[in-house]
Amino acid sequence: APGAGASGNPAGLVTPRLDAGLGPVARLAAQAYLRALDIYAGLPGAVISRGVLQLAATDRDAGRFARIAASDLFPEGTLRLLDPAAASARLGEVTDRAGLDQPGALSLDPRGILEAWCRAPSAARIQSLEPTDGGWRLSGPSEPQIFRTVILATGADLRHLWPAAPILPVRGQVSWVAAPDPETPRAAGWGGYLAPMAGGFLFGATFRRGEASTDLTDEDHRANLESLAKVRPALAASLAGVALGGRARVRATTRDHLPLAGAVPEAPGLFVLGGLGSRGLTWAPLLGEHVAARATGGPSPLPGDLAALVDPARRSAT
Repeated sequence: APGAGASGNPAGLVTPRLDAGLGPVARLAAQAYLRALDIYAGLPGAVISRGVLQLAATDRDAGRFARIAASDLFPEGTLRLLDPAAASARLGEVTDRAGLDQPGALSLDPRGILEAWCRAPSAARIQSLEPTDGGWRLSGPSEPQIFRTVILATGADLRHLWPAAPILPVRGQVSWVAAPDPETPRAAGWGGYLAPMAGGFLFGATFRRGEASTDLTDEDHRANLESLAKVRPALAASLAGVALGGRARVRATTRDHLPLAGAVPEAPGLFVLGGLGSRGLTWAPLLGEHVAARATGGPSPLPGDLAALVDPARRSAT
Protein backbone atom coordinates (compact mmCIF):
# COMPACT_ATOMS: atom_id res chain seq x y z
CA ALA A 1 0.00 0.00 0.00
CA PRO A 2 1.15 3.61 -0.37
CA GLY A 3 3.40 4.47 2.54
CA ALA A 4 4.30 0.88 3.35
CA GLY A 5 7.98 1.83 3.23
CA ALA A 6 9.70 4.82 4.82
CA SER A 7 7.01 7.09 3.33
CA GLY A 8 4.78 5.82 6.12
CA ASN A 9 6.86 7.59 8.77
CA PRO A 10 4.99 10.42 10.49
CA ALA A 11 7.62 12.99 9.50
CA GLY A 12 10.66 13.45 7.29
CA LEU A 13 13.00 16.26 6.32
CA VAL A 14 13.57 17.91 2.96
CA THR A 15 17.15 19.20 3.10
CA PRO A 16 19.89 19.60 0.48
CA ARG A 17 22.78 17.22 0.11
CA LEU A 18 25.80 19.40 0.93
CA ASP A 19 28.62 18.76 -1.55
CA ALA A 20 31.58 21.12 -1.20
CA GLY A 21 33.03 19.90 -4.49
CA LEU A 22 30.59 22.28 -6.21
CA GLY A 23 30.68 20.09 -9.32
CA PRO A 24 27.98 18.17 -11.19
CA VAL A 25 26.86 16.14 -8.17
CA ALA A 26 26.45 19.35 -6.17
CA ARG A 27 24.47 20.93 -9.03
CA LEU A 28 22.21 17.90 -9.25
CA ALA A 29 21.57 17.91 -5.50
CA ALA A 30 20.83 21.64 -5.48
CA GLN A 31 18.40 21.33 -8.40
CA ALA A 32 16.63 18.44 -6.67
CA TYR A 33 16.30 20.36 -3.42
CA LEU A 34 14.94 23.51 -5.03
CA ARG A 35 12.46 21.53 -7.13
CA ALA A 36 11.29 19.65 -4.04
CA LEU A 37 10.62 22.90 -2.18
CA ASP A 38 8.72 24.25 -5.16
CA ILE A 39 6.50 21.22 -5.64
CA TYR A 40 5.75 20.65 -1.94
CA ALA A 41 4.66 24.27 -1.64
CA GLY A 42 1.55 23.16 -3.53
CA LEU A 43 0.75 20.60 -0.80
CA PRO A 44 0.24 22.77 2.29
CA GLY A 45 -1.38 19.90 4.17
CA ALA A 46 1.92 18.03 4.05
CA VAL A 47 4.11 20.79 5.51
CA ILE A 48 4.63 20.54 9.28
CA SER A 49 7.26 23.28 9.67
CA ARG A 50 9.87 25.27 7.79
CA GLY A 51 13.52 25.73 8.63
CA VAL A 52 16.22 23.16 9.46
CA LEU A 53 19.55 23.77 11.20
CA GLN A 54 22.41 21.57 9.99
CA LEU A 55 25.10 21.32 12.66
CA ALA A 56 28.75 20.67 11.92
CA ALA A 57 29.64 17.05 12.61
CA THR A 58 33.42 17.55 12.31
CA ASP A 59 35.90 20.40 12.63
CA ARG A 60 36.10 20.58 8.84
CA ASP A 61 32.38 21.10 8.37
CA ALA A 62 32.40 24.81 9.20
CA GLY A 63 34.71 25.47 6.25
CA ARG A 64 32.64 23.17 4.06
CA PHE A 65 29.46 25.00 5.03
CA ALA A 66 31.06 28.36 4.27
CA ARG A 67 32.21 27.20 0.83
CA ILE A 68 28.77 25.91 -0.11
CA ALA A 69 26.92 28.94 1.27
CA ALA A 70 29.18 31.28 -0.71
CA SER A 71 28.70 29.38 -3.98
CA ASP A 72 26.17 30.09 -6.71
CA LEU A 73 24.47 26.71 -6.33
CA PHE A 74 21.55 28.18 -4.40
CA PRO A 75 19.69 31.51 -4.53
CA GLU A 76 20.87 34.10 -2.03
CA GLY A 77 19.49 33.45 1.45
CA THR A 78 18.90 29.73 0.90
CA LEU A 79 21.78 28.85 3.24
CA ARG A 80 23.09 30.96 6.14
CA LEU A 81 26.29 30.20 8.03
CA LEU A 82 25.93 30.48 11.82
CA ASP A 83 28.66 30.64 14.47
CA PRO A 84 28.19 28.48 17.60
CA ALA A 85 26.44 31.28 19.52
CA ALA A 86 23.90 31.84 16.75
CA ALA A 87 23.53 28.10 16.24
CA SER A 88 22.81 27.68 19.97
CA ALA A 89 20.07 30.30 19.82
CA ARG A 90 18.57 28.63 16.78
CA LEU A 91 18.87 25.12 18.24
CA GLY A 92 17.44 25.78 21.69
CA GLU A 93 20.45 24.38 23.58
CA VAL A 94 24.05 25.48 23.91
CA THR A 95 26.34 23.99 21.28
CA ASP A 96 29.98 24.53 20.38
CA ARG A 97 29.27 23.58 16.77
CA ALA A 98 28.89 25.90 13.80
CA GLY A 99 25.65 25.58 11.91
CA LEU A 100 24.17 26.03 8.47
CA ASP A 101 20.67 27.43 8.70
CA GLN A 102 18.32 26.37 5.89
CA PRO A 103 15.26 28.61 6.28
CA GLY A 104 13.32 27.02 3.42
CA ALA A 105 13.97 23.39 4.36
CA LEU A 106 10.89 21.43 5.35
CA SER A 107 9.60 18.98 7.86
CA LEU A 108 6.87 17.06 6.03
CA ASP A 109 4.19 14.56 6.86
CA PRO A 110 4.55 12.06 3.99
CA ARG A 111 0.96 10.99 4.44
CA GLY A 112 -0.17 14.38 3.14
CA ILE A 113 1.85 13.76 -0.03
CA LEU A 114 0.40 10.29 -0.48
CA GLU A 115 -3.14 11.58 -0.05
CA ALA A 116 -2.55 14.15 -2.79
CA TRP A 117 -0.69 11.96 -5.26
CA CYS A 118 -1.89 8.39 -4.64
CA ARG A 119 -5.59 8.76 -3.98
CA ALA A 120 -6.88 5.54 -5.53
CA PRO A 121 -4.08 3.27 -6.73
CA SER A 122 -4.79 -0.18 -8.12
CA ALA A 123 -3.06 -2.70 -5.85
CA ALA A 124 -1.79 -6.14 -6.79
CA ARG A 125 1.12 -8.32 -5.74
CA ILE A 126 3.38 -8.86 -8.75
CA GLN A 127 5.21 -12.19 -8.70
CA SER A 128 7.15 -11.91 -11.95
CA LEU A 129 8.02 -9.47 -14.72
CA GLU A 130 8.88 -10.80 -18.18
CA PRO A 131 9.55 -9.14 -21.54
CA THR A 132 7.06 -9.97 -24.26
CA ASP A 133 6.15 -8.70 -27.70
CA GLY A 134 5.22 -5.07 -27.32
CA GLY A 135 5.93 -4.69 -23.64
CA TRP A 136 6.19 -6.42 -20.27
CA ARG A 137 4.03 -9.16 -18.77
CA LEU A 138 3.22 -8.64 -15.10
CA SER A 139 2.08 -11.86 -13.44
CA GLY A 140 0.39 -12.16 -10.07
CA PRO A 141 -2.44 -14.03 -8.41
CA SER A 142 -4.88 -12.87 -11.09
CA GLU A 143 -4.64 -12.92 -14.89
CA PRO A 144 -1.29 -11.60 -16.24
CA GLN A 145 -1.37 -8.12 -17.76
CA ILE A 146 0.86 -6.63 -20.45
CA PHE A 147 2.06 -3.04 -20.33
CA ARG A 148 4.12 -1.22 -22.94
CA THR A 149 5.97 0.71 -20.24
CA VAL A 150 6.74 -0.29 -16.65
CA ILE A 151 8.42 1.87 -14.00
CA LEU A 152 9.90 0.11 -10.99
CA ALA A 153 9.67 2.23 -7.84
CA THR A 154 9.78 -0.39 -5.12
CA GLY A 155 12.64 0.84 -2.94
CA ALA A 156 14.65 -1.88 -1.25
CA ASP A 157 12.50 -4.53 -2.99
CA LEU A 158 13.76 -3.67 -6.48
CA ARG A 159 15.55 -7.01 -6.84
CA HIS A 160 12.28 -8.92 -6.64
CA LEU A 161 11.46 -7.77 -10.17
CA TRP A 162 14.92 -6.64 -11.34
CA PRO A 163 17.38 -9.21 -9.97
CA ALA A 164 20.42 -7.24 -11.16
CA ALA A 165 19.39 -4.03 -9.39
CA PRO A 166 22.54 -2.51 -7.81
CA ILE A 167 20.78 -1.89 -4.50
CA LEU A 168 22.27 -2.22 -1.03
CA PRO A 169 19.88 -2.49 1.96
CA VAL A 170 20.38 -0.27 4.99
CA ARG A 171 18.02 -0.66 7.93
CA GLY A 172 16.85 2.54 9.59
CA GLN A 173 14.78 2.89 12.76
CA VAL A 174 13.27 6.18 13.89
CA SER A 175 12.07 6.96 17.40
CA TRP A 176 9.35 9.40 18.38
CA VAL A 177 7.61 10.86 21.38
CA ALA A 178 4.46 12.86 22.00
CA ALA A 179 4.96 16.47 23.12
CA PRO A 180 2.77 19.54 23.63
CA ASP A 181 3.03 21.80 20.58
CA PRO A 182 4.75 24.71 22.40
CA GLU A 183 7.47 22.28 23.51
CA THR A 184 8.06 20.69 20.13
CA PRO A 185 11.73 21.27 19.24
CA ARG A 186 12.78 22.76 15.93
CA ALA A 187 14.17 20.61 13.14
CA ALA A 188 17.90 19.92 13.06
CA GLY A 189 20.40 17.60 11.43
CA TRP A 190 23.89 16.48 12.49
CA GLY A 191 24.36 13.06 10.93
CA GLY A 192 21.22 12.12 12.82
CA TYR A 193 18.17 14.34 12.63
CA LEU A 194 15.29 15.74 14.65
CA ALA A 195 11.96 16.51 13.00
CA PRO A 196 8.77 17.93 14.47
CA MET A 197 5.67 15.90 13.72
CA ALA A 198 1.98 16.26 14.47
CA GLY A 199 1.71 15.93 18.23
CA GLY A 200 5.38 15.44 19.00
CA PHE A 201 8.78 14.94 17.42
CA LEU A 202 10.77 12.23 15.71
CA PHE A 203 14.51 11.55 15.84
CA GLY A 204 17.01 9.05 14.46
CA ALA A 205 17.66 7.27 12.36
CA THR A 206 19.89 4.26 12.75
CA PHE A 207 22.01 3.18 9.80
CA ARG A 208 22.52 -0.60 9.76
CA ARG A 209 24.24 -1.56 6.53
CA GLY A 210 23.26 -4.89 5.04
CA GLU A 211 20.32 -5.37 7.42
CA ALA A 212 16.75 -5.73 6.18
CA SER A 213 14.78 -6.42 9.36
CA THR A 214 11.84 -4.12 10.12
CA ASP A 215 11.32 -5.20 13.73
CA LEU A 216 11.54 -2.43 16.33
CA THR A 217 14.46 -2.93 18.73
CA ASP A 218 15.40 -1.36 22.06
CA GLU A 219 19.00 -1.30 20.84
CA ASP A 220 18.11 1.09 18.02
CA HIS A 221 16.02 3.26 20.35
CA ARG A 222 19.11 3.55 22.58
CA ALA A 223 21.28 4.39 19.58
CA ASN A 224 18.88 7.16 18.56
CA LEU A 225 18.87 8.60 22.09
CA GLU A 226 22.69 8.54 22.18
CA SER A 227 22.81 10.37 18.84
CA LEU A 228 20.29 12.96 20.05
CA ALA A 229 22.29 13.50 23.26
CA LYS A 230 25.32 14.60 21.24
CA VAL A 231 23.55 17.80 20.14
CA ARG A 232 20.50 18.11 22.42
CA PRO A 233 21.68 16.64 25.76
CA ALA A 234 18.98 18.31 27.85
CA LEU A 235 16.25 17.16 25.48
CA ALA A 236 17.63 13.60 25.44
CA ALA A 237 17.86 13.57 29.24
CA SER A 238 14.23 14.65 29.50
CA LEU A 239 13.23 11.47 27.68
CA ALA A 240 14.62 9.16 30.37
CA GLY A 241 11.90 6.67 31.20
CA VAL A 242 9.60 7.93 28.44
CA ALA A 243 8.01 5.22 26.28
CA LEU A 244 9.19 5.75 22.72
CA GLY A 245 7.23 4.99 19.60
CA GLY A 246 9.07 4.07 16.46
CA ARG A 247 9.20 2.46 13.07
CA ALA A 248 11.86 0.57 11.13
CA ARG A 249 12.15 0.28 7.36
CA VAL A 250 14.91 -0.41 4.83
CA ARG A 251 16.62 2.24 2.76
CA ALA A 252 17.68 1.43 -0.79
CA THR A 253 21.22 2.73 -1.35
CA THR A 254 23.82 2.43 -4.11
CA ARG A 255 27.61 2.11 -4.04
CA ASP A 256 28.14 5.65 -5.33
CA HIS A 257 25.36 7.10 -3.13
CA LEU A 258 23.43 8.45 -6.12
CA PRO A 259 19.92 7.39 -7.15
CA LEU A 260 18.88 5.22 -10.07
CA ALA A 261 16.58 7.19 -12.38
CA GLY A 262 16.00 6.24 -15.99
CA ALA A 263 15.94 3.25 -18.30
CA VAL A 264 16.88 -0.18 -16.96
CA PRO A 265 19.89 -1.40 -19.00
CA GLU A 266 19.10 -3.73 -21.91
CA ALA A 267 15.37 -3.75 -21.08
CA PRO A 268 13.40 -1.58 -23.53
CA GLY A 269 10.28 -0.14 -21.95
CA LEU A 270 11.44 -0.81 -18.38
CA PHE A 271 12.40 2.14 -16.18
CA VAL A 272 13.39 2.62 -12.55
CA LEU A 273 13.28 5.24 -9.83
CA GLY A 274 15.16 3.94 -6.82
CA GLY A 275 18.27 4.05 -4.69
CA LEU A 276 17.14 7.29 -3.05
CA GLY A 277 18.88 6.40 0.22
CA SER A 278 18.02 8.64 3.15
CA ARG A 279 16.89 11.61 1.01
CA GLY A 280 13.87 10.22 -0.75
CA LEU A 281 11.68 13.26 -0.05
CA THR A 282 14.33 15.52 -1.57
CA TRP A 283 15.29 13.45 -4.61
CA ALA A 284 11.89 12.09 -5.62
CA PRO A 285 10.09 15.09 -7.21
CA LEU A 286 12.81 16.05 -9.70
CA LEU A 287 13.88 12.51 -10.50
CA GLY A 288 10.27 11.36 -10.81
CA GLU A 289 9.78 14.02 -13.46
CA HIS A 290 12.97 12.91 -15.18
CA VAL A 291 11.89 9.24 -15.27
CA ALA A 292 8.43 10.21 -16.55
CA ALA A 293 10.08 12.20 -19.33
CA ARG A 294 12.32 9.28 -20.27
CA ALA A 295 9.37 6.88 -20.27
CA THR A 296 7.15 9.10 -22.44
CA GLY A 297 9.81 10.53 -24.74
CA GLY A 298 9.32 14.05 -23.41
CA PRO A 299 11.99 16.61 -22.47
CA SER A 300 13.75 15.93 -19.18
CA PRO A 301 14.27 18.66 -16.58
CA LEU A 302 17.86 17.40 -16.24
CA PRO A 303 20.67 18.45 -18.56
CA GLY A 304 22.61 15.59 -20.10
CA ASP A 305 25.57 15.64 -17.72
CA LEU A 306 23.33 15.48 -14.67
CA ALA A 307 21.09 12.81 -16.17
CA ALA A 308 24.22 10.68 -16.66
CA LEU A 309 24.91 10.80 -12.91
CA VAL A 310 21.68 8.92 -12.14
CA ASP A 311 21.59 6.71 -15.26
CA PRO A 312 20.98 3.13 -14.05
CA ALA A 313 23.51 1.93 -16.62
CA ARG A 314 26.39 3.97 -15.15
CA ARG A 315 29.40 1.91 -14.15
CA SER A 316 29.80 3.49 -10.70
CA ALA A 317 26.44 2.16 -9.53
CA THR A 318 27.37 -1.51 -9.90
